[in-house]
Amino acid sequence: MIKSCSLRYDSTLTPEECAKNLAEAGFTHVFSTWGYMDEGIRDVNAARANGLTVETLHAAYGGVNEIWLDDEKGEARMHFFLDCIRAAAATNVPTVIMHLSSGLTPPPVSEVGIRRYRQICEEAECLGVNVAFENLRYVSYLRAIFQNIHSPARKFCFDCGHENLYDGGDGVLEEFGKDLVAVHLHDNYGEHDDHIPPFEGTVDWEKIAKRLKANGMNCPITLELKAKGAGEDFARHLYSCACRIEELIQKA
Repeated sequence: MIKSCSLRYDSTLTPEECAKNLAEAGFTHVFSTWGYMDEGIRDVNAARANGLTVETLHAAYGGVNEIWLDDEKGEARMHFFLDCIRAAAATNVPTVIMHLSSGLTPPPVSEVGIRRYRQICEEAECLGVNVAFENLRYVSYLRAIFQNIHSPARKFCFDCGHENLYDGGDGVLEEFGKDLVAVHLHDNYGEHDDHIPPFEGTVDWEKIAKRLKANGMNCPITLELKAKGAGEDFARHLYSCACRIEELIQKA
């Protein structure tokens, strides 16, 4: 199975250093964020210079709640996401990951928000790009998107760390798994979105592996890590975690 990792897995390293380390560890694919600081084209170039394939771009999610509001900020947020879709198409990255809400009290689902996300998906469809919506704190936003938008570009990204943190680690994959095109695999202790390596927190990885296999997982094993000064061998450790997940999936 393809093994992938967040390119900027260690914030103390440059993207070029991260890409080199990941490639040497055995990874063949990475994903990056588009829209923060210098991330985006620099990351794509760093990855490809080290022989890595960029599987997804994660649209920056600061201000995501604005898209549900009927005002100028909401329109601006939609156009930012449209730019992310166009950037993916221009750099030949097949999938953009998007968040739908943020925080404890996001605005309610709205018709204007659904319209905007529909326009985003339609643009993506025209450009041959997938839009993979990620599970977060409130599954109701995902349900609204999947019930009201029927573009073939509308897909699902399963984040097991979010599921473990927000809804007890059960159900969201089964509900949206038929549209699964990406996964974000990481661990936590059930209290914070720690983004620590698999097998170091409270996620039940044998159960995750069985559920991924049962839902026909056909996408890279993608680790989403946020470390700081983790050391020279950390990329190799992450690759061994990805290999261990692959073994669990194969045995499931």
